[in-house]
Amino acid sequence: MPISISSSTSILQQGQQSKSIPVGFAVASIRRDLAMALLPGTTTGASIRLIQADLPPEGYRLYVSNGSLCIEANDDFGFIYGLYAFSRNVLGIQDLWFWNDQHLKPVDSIALSDDFTLESTPSVVRYRGLFINDEVLLEHWKVDNDSELPWQLAFETIYRLGGNMVIPGSGQRGEPHLDLAQQMGLYINQHHVCPLGARMFSSAYPDTPPRWPEERERFEHLWRQAIHDQTGYRTIWTLGFRGQGDTPFWQSDPRHTSDTDRGKVLSEVIDIQYRMVQKAVPGAPCVVYLYGEMMELYRKGVLTLPPQVTKIWSDNGYGRMVSRRQWNSDPRIPSMPDSHGNNGIYFHTSFYDLQAANHITASTNQPSAVIAELEHVLQSGGDQVWIINASNIKPHVYMIALIAAMWRRGSINPKVETQRYLTAYYHCRDTESLENLLNGYWRSAICFGPCWDQHAGEQYYNYQSRILITGFLHDRHAPCPQLRWLTDADNLGDQIDLIRSQVGPAANAYQRLDLQARQAALTMEQSGNNDGAKLLKDSIGLAISIHYHCSTACLTVCESLLAAIETDYARAFYLAGLARDEFRSADQAMHECEHGTWQGFWSNDCLTDVSESAQVCSQLMGYLRCMGDGPYFNGWKREFTYPRKERQVTVITNMEKHEDDDRIFTAMKALHFD
Repeated sequence: MPISISSSTSILQQGQQSKSIPVGFAVASIRRDLAMALLPGTTTGASIRLIQADLPPEGYRLYVSNGSLCIEANDDFGFIYGLYAFSRNVLGIQDLWFWNDQHLKPVDSIALSDDFTLESTPSVVRYRGLFINDEVLLEHWKVDNDSELPWQLAFETIYRLGGNMVIPGSGQRGEPHLDLAQQMGLYINQHHVCPLGARMFSSAYPDTPPRWPEERERFEHLWRQAIHDQTGYRTIWTLGFRGQGDTPFWQSDPRHTSDTDRGKVLSEVIDIQYRMVQKAVPGAPCVVYLYGEMMELYRKGVLTLPPQVTKIWSDNGYGRMVSRRQWNSDPRIPSMPDSHGNNGIYFHTSFYDLQAANHITASTNQPSAVIAELEHVLQSGGDQVWIINASNIKPHVYMIALIAAMWRRGSINPKVETQRYLTAYYHCRDTESLENLLNGYWRSAICFGPCWDQHAGEQYYNYQSRILITGFLHDRHAPCPQLRWLTDADNLGDQIDLIRSQVGPAANAYQRLDLQARQAALTMEQSGNNDGAKLLKDSIGLAISIHYHCSTACLTVCESLLAAIETDYARAFYLAGLARDEFRSADQAMHECEHGTWQGFWSNDCLTDVSESAQVCSQLMGYLRCMGDGPYFNGWKREFTYPRKERQVTVITNMEKHEDDDRIFTAMKALHFD
């Protein structure tokens, strides 16, 4: 007979599941979900029973029996996935409910027929999850005054998406959240900067140079301690040997000059680490990240790995399986898995390169191209480990959702998956207007190269502006060396012209798109879809706004500097002020999305740091004021604050204190100076 799920529905854990801490976390989440989806009342709901059964690893089965909803599984993962399948399919709580502000309309009860069944299918990728990296927004934000709750919700999201693994923060900064991730039962992968999750050598021995093999004993002590501390938890052990930070080891030990020598050291260290792990935890999964210099050495045949180790191939930060650009060097060495042995990937939905990547906005590359790249990964045997760099999660949830669908099913139709996503979270039966916004967002991006992955994120406008301003202040004619990756121009003016030619069309396109997004949100509000309108403003609308204001700011910086090169300092000063206003508008757009749960979320935008771009524009204004109005600083006061009839008459230099830069700029704007 049918059963009823109500707010009084209990969850009964039996046998070993009653002692499982990870399952206990999921049970607590489902009790919260029941309270969200169902009205409090007197209706007695059927119980949910967790039953141990002979099912494949991570598998689950839901069915109705004897007046209860039964969830069968054989391990922690199966029960956790089964509970979240109930939340999704019965209660209607979407996987990304928290990050997308899903608001439910509670009902009295939910009926399940006696033939209700739900059964899992195995995921295509064995170990799959998120790397919560560059987590500067999460670290400075609290939910219900609890700084740990955002991380618990992040780890819960991994399970809801069918993941089983996490890197819980950037390197050793992830340590505060390691215990929680372990308690919740996720496999812990380790940042490639901190092999085995060990303490960095220079942190443990600050007065000793980190040299190999001279300090082998101390290195092994740190590795042994790390293995001891993590034994007993689900761990995927990262092997490797990097410098004291995210750099090659030979930067801190420059004796190793040849590729052969460097490969020999890395091969020796990895073999030692592998044997140490296998001695402590026989059969434990181990990985090596072929990232940066590691991949180049492997491709050259000078790096030898134990055959049981999974090779982790990395994209370039933009969704393409080629080596990442290292400052001005971009060799684009193919990094698609080689089909030999076990393979996996480290893949970015967000990246931070101080050049052109996306950190606080969604990827600007077409999802269809990204998904095709991931399909190629699977065809090449890269199905053992997928670790997805999700940064601060919220700006990147759309791409995360698509990739998670890939790790579950192996192949998806991006258009169909996008329509499903938009329907679920924006409450739109007709998703055409939202799809148009997304397509416009991808089409509007700057192409800084000929390949599909070479589209600029918001860092492009911020870092190019700061680089150009700094370069101008150093030498107004010499080219900025930091821009050699972008152009081989031999003077600053030509560099500015190139960037202006790229940014101008983007600024115009994003301006039109910004108006389109505002109109789409207004239409939603007029139709009564306030939740969808708010999410639009907070997600794709915010990303568009950031790109619009930052690209306009960068364009205006270019125009300011060109005027300054021609010694038109007043015009250059005015344009620098307008650029500052645009960067401030982008910063303000973020803070306008800080409502409810999200109060303070954007407060620590310190990597792209749009407010710093505004500050650098202020510094440029100060320099231009000195050049054009100094040393007496009364000329611009007379020109822009005095009545026309008094500007040419000088009896005394000034009768009031000197104006600061802001007041001069405000006076210029009042006069519509251009």
